[in-house]
Amino acid sequence: MKRKKNIVLNPLSDARKAENGALSITTYSHQRKKQRVKVPSKAELKAKELWHRKSGAGFHLFVEYYGGQPEGVVYTKRDQYVCSTKERYEIHSICEIKPKTGMSRAALRRKKKRDITYQNQRSEATHEIQQSEQKSKEIEQLINHSHIISAEFQEALRDKPNCVHITSFLSSMSANLPLTFRIRHQSFVTEKMKSLSKDITTQLQSKYSHLIRTVDYDATGNTIYQAIGGSQLTKHSLGSISPELKSLILHATSSGIMARQELGSMLPVIALVGVGKMQFGSKVLDMCASPGSKTLQALEVVASCCTPHATNSKLGRIVANDIHPLRLQALQDAIERSGVPESLTKRIKYTNHDASKFPTPKSGTKFDCIIADVPCSGDGTIRKDSHILPNWIPSIGNSLHDLQLSVLKRAIQLLNVGGVVAYSTCSLNPVEDEAVVGSALMWGNDVEKDSVELLDWPDKSLPGFKRRCGVTEWRIAHYDWNDEDSDSFDRDDLPRLTWVDSFDKAKDACMPNAVKSMWPSKTEDSKLMNLEKCTRLVPQDNDTGGFFVALIRKNKEIGQ
Repeated sequence: MKRKKNIVLNPLSDARKAENGALSITTYSHQRKKQRVKVPSKAELKAKELWHRKSGAGFHLFVEYYGGQPEGVVYTKRDQYVCSTKERYEIHSICEIKPKTGMSRAALRRKKKRDITYQNQRSEATHEIQQSEQKSKEIEQLINHSHIISAEFQEALRDKPNCVHITSFLSSMSANLPLTFRIRHQSFVTEKMKSLSKDITTQLQSKYSHLIRTVDYDATGNTIYQAIGGSQLTKHSLGSISPELKSLILHATSSGIMARQELGSMLPVIALVGVGKMQFGSKVLDMCASPGSKTLQALEVVASCCTPHATNSKLGRIVANDIHPLRLQALQDAIERSGVPESLTKRIKYTNHDASKFPTPKSGTKFDCIIADVPCSGDGTIRKDSHILPNWIPSIGNSLHDLQLSVLKRAIQLLNVGGVVAYSTCSLNPVEDEAVVGSALMWGNDVEKDSVELLDWPDKSLPGFKRRCGVTEWRIAHYDWNDEDSDSFDRDDLPRLTWVDSFDKAKDACMPNAVKSMWPSKTEDSKLMNLEKCTRLVPQDNDTGGFFVALIRKNKEIGQ
């Protein structure tokens, strides 16, 4: 398949190639000459990738990256097990006997003149060492007793004890993702299947209530089901723990009664319905639709009478788009297997476009709402995808930022005035989340203020649902892939992240994929963006994966 220009077909591969200069020659306008980075051979690149996986470098970098982010990204004070952010300390720095920190040499001389002997100073230093050693023992004890944390995360915490404040986050990320599914609305099920749907619901609530039940924040009390904590019920363990329940779920899924879908994946449609912009009769665009769970969820709304106060009388339509022909075909196959009647699935139109350049409909009629679940690094899915962390590097998210921003800008252009786009990722990385949303808002309001705005999360949609607000501060990191020594597997030599404070410093360091919009805006207008209205879903709150969603309303027409 011919590669389309400016599209990241393999984000992980492209990110690594960019780090090595294989994609292009790094060029910056402030430099006199183009800087050329040595392109590694295929054998060298494979050796580096093998070292990265086997050494556990991905786990270490992940812990260092999220442990170095400000409060609000993946943790708050209530999550911390041992110490607050201000009390962080390094175990490896306690070996030296030092005078008390924070005192200049002149201050030490004055202190000596006040008849405080050297021995007293040494005693104080010794006391500090003992305190630090005690703290290091507490950290080690915490890690040893945190049996839920994976061995890889435990080792990363020992290497980076100043990241101990994200222990709760890492503990949740270490556990397998509990089984979650959704019962389709009765109005979406054929008359023939309604009795079967009621029977399945009855069995779930009686026979299998010790394994699975509706979540507390389900407003209907009969839609979102999740495995009970401690049941160890997951997608993979379902057959061994309860073959009967597995058979029931498979039957319900093939009959179109049930949808296997995680909570994070449900949020964009739930939010659009909650703000009243997705309803019966709506025209919806799903810009990056594969694998199709959100497409079908949206179809339940626009093509059935499950939304109250609907203003339309005709069935709605959904345009399901994906740039990859194979993924688009997989999407069509999945919808055909869903058990949903053809009379409803024919309301879906399939397109194969680059989402960032999606064409304006020939009819001239734009969309009432848009789902922009963009390509992302996927680090919020590590509870179900074991391949992400061993290969994790920050440049994956960095390399996708520009593409994500382009898709969101195009989504805003394709909206009707008054329409809403739900921008989402299955990543907790702010460079893919708030940085994209903030940049799109500044772009949309550049010509005329209040052209676009963030909407609040509709609390009534999921009462009691634990969500965290978006952040206004975050940090950008760079990792030089060339620092890895594939001939050495000594974990003591694991490379570290380089934190980059500004775009100018990134240019000076020739940081690949760096664009100004990745960094938090420091302008006065940035305070008016209200990024705290974004929603961050962290695993320790609702026993889910990681997810991000933001609702952006278009108030005025924006030029193409």
